[in-house]
Amino acid sequence: MPSALFVRQVGSAKNLVWMEPATKPRNPNALRKLRVALLVLLFLAAAEFVVRGPTRFLSGPAQWNDLSQNYTASKLWLRGQNPSDPRNFVTLWKQEVGSHLDLSDVRTHSAPPPGTFVILAPIAAFPWPVAKVLWLGVLLMSFATTVGTLIQISGFQDDPLRTLAFITVCLALAPFQTGIANGNASILVIGVCVMAISAAGSRRDLRAGLLFGLACSLKPHVGSFLVLFYVLHRRWRLFVTALAFTAVLALAAILWMHLYGVSWRQDYFHNVKILATDNKIDDFTSANPSRFMLINLQPALYSFTGSASSANVLAWSVGVLLVGAWMYLITRGHESRLELLALGTIAVIGLLPVYHRLYDASLLAIPLCWCLRQRTGELKYTALIALLLMAPFLVPGTALLQQLAAQGRVRVSWTRSWWWDRIVMPHETWALLLLCLVLLYGIEQNRSSAARS
Repeated sequence: MPSALFVRQVGSAKNLVWMEPATKPRNPNALRKLRVALLVLLFLAAAEFVVRGPTRFLSGPAQWNDLSQNYTASKLWLRGQNPSDPRNFVTLWKQEVGSHLDLSDVRTHSAPPPGTFVILAPIAAFPWPVAKVLWLGVLLMSFATTVGTLIQISGFQDDPLRTLAFITVCLALAPFQTGIANGNASILVIGVCVMAISAAGSRRDLRAGLLFGLACSLKPHVGSFLVLFYVLHRRWRLFVTALAFTAVLALAAILWMHLYGVSWRQDYFHNVKILATDNKIDDFTSANPSRFMLINLQPALYSFTGSASSANVLAWSVGVLLVGAWMYLITRGHESRLELLALGTIAVIGLLPVYHRLYDASLLAIPLCWCLRQRTGELKYTALIALLLMAPFLVPGTALLQQLAAQGRVRVSWTRSWWWDRIVMPHETWALLLLCLVLLYGIEQNRSSAARS
């Protein structure tokens, strides 16, 4: 995949307050060798990305992926039918794919944010085979937008080595690959959030608010944490626009159903209850053998407590403490160069207290961008530690370990040991927690350094 696709300017970079001029390596021989090495790694990462992302999406089972539920619900909404009625869901899915789902299957109980119906309507208007290909195109464009916009925000687009390194790592990140392979909307949401960050950096708060509203209408638990940064800095126009646009999209979906006389509220909230209390797919307790596919704190903490309620309380407590520490640090003294680091930190913190899977860790592209900007000074070593903590996400480690254990390729004595469920399987979650602490330390370093200068 040509790097030019990613480094194309998507806005006026000179308006972004956190840009810094790029510096070039001094040794021409070292420069050439490093460029060759990065090009080789770029080629390998691109090949891995294509195989583990788009190829798996297209060659996977046609009957179901992460698009399926929202596609079916949005299509029912377009037709003026109740999108929350499992009977409608089963009927339409059989018409589209020829596959039967049982009414008791939790996947038939759809309850996305209402704005999702409006956003997915252009995709849902097409038959499933066509919609699937169109959706893949949307996700690939979103990935390219995420990478290209972050390069522009960072200010190192004139540094070919740093640009190549960033593109290579993003291509190699397992969260991006898994998200595209599963057809998950998180890839789109993260791309929209990054565009919103770029717009906000150029003081285009109306545009940024609309983009954040779009993101929160699809995945509120992803976009809302980023909006918090702008609320703390009193960017009220951005916040009110985001809130209003989220409400407008939800209201448009509800009014459409009202026009068709659809009675949906009882089924919708019934589905919410089922998804919250009887959803084995997203259960973080030992009742779900795949619980470590979740990267939030609950599965890791449950391995210690053995209690779902205790794990929830602890996870939320840790989340509140981390958000509180982040708020304290960034409000003590605002420096423009702190923005990318502050946004990357809250993006990672938001992954811990609430439900998230591996693909949501694509948000790591934001702190990764900040890390690659650090060339010299105190923050250089903090950035290096942060990069090391992101390294586990270059492979789908938990999924691989689970598969090896299921195939009997891991010693039974290991899988039954105290450290397997407490440390090894949730290693991605622990890496995220440590990364949060390192990034928070980086904010304090940045602030202290600015105060001394």
